[in-house]
Amino acid sequence: MIEKLKEKTEEIQRAKNTVLEPKKNLAILIAVAVCAGIVMGAVFYFTRNWEYLFCAVVVPIAIIGFGIYSFLKEKRQDKSSEKDKQEFLSGTKYRQKEWKSSYYQYKEKHTFETISKKGMVHDLKKRYRAKSFGFIRLGLLLTLGSILILLYSMTEVKDKVMALFGILCGGVIFSVGLNDCISGPVQKFLKQQTDLTEIEKSYEKGKMLSHEGNGINIGSSYTVVYTRNRIYAIDNNTIQDMTRKMVRVKQYENSLYSGQEYRYYISLIYTDSDGNTKSVDVRLDEFQCEMMIAVFNRSFYPEREYDSTTLEITENSVSP
Repeated sequence: MIEKLKEKTEEIQRAKNTVLEPKKNLAILIAVAVCAGIVMGAVFYFTRNWEYLFCAVVVPIAIIGFGIYSFLKEKRQDKSSEKDKQEFLSGTKYRQKEWKSSYYQYKEKHTFETISKKGMVHDLKKRYRAKSFGFIRLGLLLTLGSILILLYSMTEVKDKVMALFGILCGGVIFSVGLNDCISGPVQKFLKQQTDLTEIEKSYEKGKMLSHEGNGINIGSSYTVVYTRNRIYAIDNNTIQDMTRKMVRVKQYENSLYSGQEYRYYISLIYTDSDGNTKSVDVRLDEFQCEMMIAVFNRSFYPEREYDSTTLEITENSVSP
């Protein structure tokens, strides 16, 4: 039930993140502004209220002006991002002195993460609990707040209906957090492993980095990857390559372009038990990706230069 709920939530989020092309966005905005101006003009014609005339002129101009600004901003950043793409894909970005200097400064302040002395299972559970407790607190807050509204004697019928809906939503959110905290990905991961002792030994001596609910641990025998919903233990003998991926995320507010950011991922390519080639993406920050690529090359391909590492770039659109 919980897994189906998560899948449905992700499906809704993907639909929400779908945005129109820039030209279509601008055309729709202009059409809406013109229609608003016509309506305000008509109201002024019948009422002779000069405030409506002011709105009929100023508001559409302001809306269209903002839309054109947003459109031009997106086009300008689209053009400038082409240079970023080429530097990333060719690898020249990572050979620049400025970038190397920033990277070495980062490494001085950020080392690989310390694994819990209580072992791999405790370490992984601790990493998931931070997110789970957030869901639990939010669910409890929403549920208790809704109950107080429901019990308040002056509450109207429509407010009571909303309070009941709030209790339902709070319960669902609480259940999701509790599921992740008690069983969740760690318990599922443990049930799937047949060589848990060797995985634990490898994990406890491995190089670990994490970022925003994702992490990777390159050990002597296994590479363990955890994402928001799943944990992978990949036999190092089955790993084909590790590549780096950059995703340009274009951000929108009310279908209007508001800015961009770059997100960085490590893609681990491996062969599964059926002989199929698969990959799993781990989101890290830019310098963490460099650190992991270096560890991977030393462990798997010590003779390989960075330039031979495969790079990938894609674009996503996000409408918050």
